[in-house]
Amino acid sequence: MDHSFAGTIRMPSPVALSLPKDMEYQGDTSEVKMLSQRNDRSDQFRKELFTGWTSGISTIEQRISIFSHIRDIPYAIVPEWRDSEDVERKMVTANRGWCGPKHHLLAWMFQYLGIEIRFTFIPFRWQDQNVRYPERLTELLPYIPTSTHLCCTALLNGTWQLLDATWDPPLRKAGFLVNKPWDGMSETTPAVVRFQPKNEDATLYDVASREKRVEFVGLLNTWLEEIRTETNQSEL
Repeated sequence: MDHSFAGTIRMPSPVALSLPKDMEYQGDTSEVKMLSQRNDRSDQFRKELFTGWTSGISTIEQRISIFSHIRDIPYAIVPEWRDSEDVERKMVTANRGWCGPKHHLLAWMFQYLGIEIRFTFIPFRWQDQNVRYPERLTELLPYIPTSTHLCCTALLNGTWQLLDATWDPPLRKAGFLVNKPWDGMSETTPAVVRFQPKNEDATLYDVASREKRVEFVGLLNTWLEEIRTETNQSEL
């Protein structure tokens, strides 16, 4: 239920996590219950990845390393992974993924470090973001319903801190809220501007809007790749 305007995107949960009371998602919680009940089939993969990212460094450096590795995975929405129970492995292998699998992996690894962590759900609209969209994406924005962004809140040094590793660094050029650098202790900036819907979004059930949402996903992924290519070329 995160960034899921092209159909509901479901993912396996690495751990059963609670939601902070001040940001608890008030919509359909059936997916949250389902996620907490699924068997974890990817522990070995996560443990090997964890070892590679954290061996031989201090506790603070471990936090930073995990967060940075996940943040730097290029953001992309991949609807065909929606029913996969191995989405985190696919994300790391393909080096692309959206907020859901990014923060499921972050949550698992921080809990493996012994840090208490919670999922945080933030409703948002793509049209409200301070992003410089290209013309065709801008035209499609009115057809995109309210979405739900997933990030985490972790108990660090006795204080609950929001952690958001959604956008990879090159996307800052277009106005996306990239959390780089991160010091391993402080709260990060939410990746999206929060929106509180008052009524159910009718565009969720409109067939024409659904087709435009599918188009939006494809164009968004392509545009983000173009930003990365331009950024890499400018750094040469």
